[in-house]
Amino acid sequence: MKLNTVIIADEVAENIGELCVMLKDSTCQLIAQFGQSTENVQVSNTIYSHDTINKYNLSEKLSLVNPNTFLCCWFGHGSEEAFSVNGENIVTTTDNHYVFSNALIYTFSCLNGGTLADVLVNNNAKVFVGYNGNANCPYGIDEVTCGIAMSFVSSLFNGKSVNNAVADLRSAYEDAIFNNELEPFQRSKFQENRDSIVLKGDGTLTINDLFVA
Repeated sequence: MKLNTVIIADEVAENIGELCVMLKDSTCQLIAQFGQSTENVQVSNTIYSHDTINKYNLSEKLSLVNPNTFLCCWFGHGSEEAFSVNGENIVTTTDNHYVFSNALIYTFSCLNGGTLADVLVNNNAKVFVGYNGNANCPYGIDEVTCGIAMSFVSSLFNGKSVNNAVADLRSAYEDAIFNNELEPFQRSKFQENRDSIVLKGDGTLTINDLFVA
């Protein structure tokens, strides 16, 4: 059996580039740990960053995996209709949306959970988990933000369904919201994140459902 995973990270994104690097590295670590602990499953992890991915080559690169189910995580700036890397919209409601067929998509990006998510799921993405508002990252606590965001991925690799992994993500935000060691403005930003989480598609899926022969 095989599990295909794809990470798209905007490592030079304005204001959040360092966080995107942390999210990418943490996801890679969880994927590697899963591969080492899971018998009879070969894990393939492909990473695309600002210098390897653009709107012109995305279709070709994703065609290597999207005939089958796969996990796709993207970290960077977003809008209601696009996800961007290095200031360029590479996934939009009109271009490249079809290459995410068969994907379980997890994002840390602003506003992608609205129109863009609907288009992706309507074009046969299995699941979209992200935000229909801003994906806030309060200044100075990137490690805290990264840890919260990774709770979804960790739960997924621990065998939980997407529904339950999203519940764990919400719970991680709630822990931060009520953490008196954080500043009030930081806690309020995390509350905004929690309240704008969206799950679209089949929330009953588990990581096992992404295995291919």
